[in-house]
Amino acid sequence: MDFTAESVSKKAITIQATDNLSDARDIMLKHNISRIVVVRNDTPLGMITEKGIASYLYKEIGESLDEIRTSKVITKHIISVSKDTPIYECAKIMIDNKISSLIIPNHEMSIFTKSDLVRLYAENYKQINNVRDFMTKNVLTLLPSHSLHSALAVMLKNKVSRVIVTKDNKPVGIITSRDLMPITAFVEGDKFEKTVDNLSGIGHVMLARDVMKKPISITDTADLAVAAQIMNDKRISGLPVIDSENNLNGIVTRTDIVKALLETKKELVH
Repeated sequence: MDFTAESVSKKAITIQATDNLSDARDIMLKHNISRIVVVRNDTPLGMITEKGIASYLYKEIGESLDEIRTSKVITKHIISVSKDTPIYECAKIMIDNKISSLIIPNHEMSIFTKSDLVRLYAENYKQINNVRDFMTKNVLTLLPSHSLHSALAVMLKNKVSRVIVTKDNKPVGIITSRDLMPITAFVEGDKFEKTVDNLSGIGHVMLARDVMKKPISITDTADLAVAAQIMNDKRISGLPVIDSENNLNGIVTRTDIVKALLETKKELVH
């Protein structure tokens, strides 16, 4: 049986273009999601993502989230597919267009993301590929003593959603766009002193070790489906890849899983 877009999609969570960025941030945190579809009435206009919020606040100093309309921050490059589009074709569209979600514009708008494809891979592609076959060897790293501002700058410059924190070439932490979401609360209204009233200011005060989370690592010889299952269960987007001595060898991400799904192209047997 071949899977289609409808197999992995779910009802889209939306926000109006006239709502503000504070509303968008709160919805993301409440539903533990990384993107929201921005609509005018029922027509999709674009997406707001965690990375997009972080990027906007990094560049626009001094604005309160309550003052920023979602229409100023949306990514207008959205792609729709039909519910019957084969899942391999969906994976190819994501990779070719460097996007993380697709919309099915039916009567009740649906969406699916790389996370949904990772879950599909974990459940149906066991013992086909190893982590080393699809991991990324070049990893962006920081030290625990680097500022949060440095972490954000690295992510934005390289257009990635995470950075690994290392000590003596061993992964000790990971910082993602989602980890920066709660920090944005400090740029709202008068919640913080005027001397540190924006994300850039806070980022210079806080260090990577203040917000990093303990990384979940995996070896390069592990089954790629196991990596996908960990990402799905822990709701994370990437795993540091280590050798037998815990040295950092690379990283495997949701994008790598989607590439594996595309390249495998084997019919699933149920």
